[in-house]
Amino acid sequence: MSQDLSFIKKELKNCSELDSYDDLDIGNHVKYITIKNNNEYFYTGGIYKKLGDNKIILQNKSRKWTVPLNYKNKGGEIIYKTRLFVESDNKCENNAKEYEKIIKAQQEIIEKLNIQLKKQTLIIQKLQKH
Repeated sequence: MSQDLSFIKKELKNCSELDSYDDLDIGNHVKYITIKNNNEYFYTGGIYKKLGDNKIILQNKSRKWTVPLNYKNKGGEIIYKTRLFVESDNKCENNAKEYEKIIKAQQEIIEKLNIQLKKQTLIIQKLQKH
């Protein structure tokens, strides 16, 4: 557990923050920032094993522990959300490939639309001459 900003920056250098625990895959190394004694602390975390009721279960070697996802007041309102981070090397690589596919598909659509636009422009010009 740490509050040292330089240590935290170093640890999170190759990580991306998750929007939701739904983005976790079993086996991910999860680092997190959560609250303890009304202060935020960074934890180097462990391997994600499974989801519990408002918590995730992490493990390092034989030690297992739970990390609460949300802290709620007596009225049930969420007053704090734990921030989750995973190493992003593989995800970035996979995302980059996916984005390249999307870009290529969009470029093909744009090219087809340009061809149709040229044909339509020729038709309009012919109609205007008559």
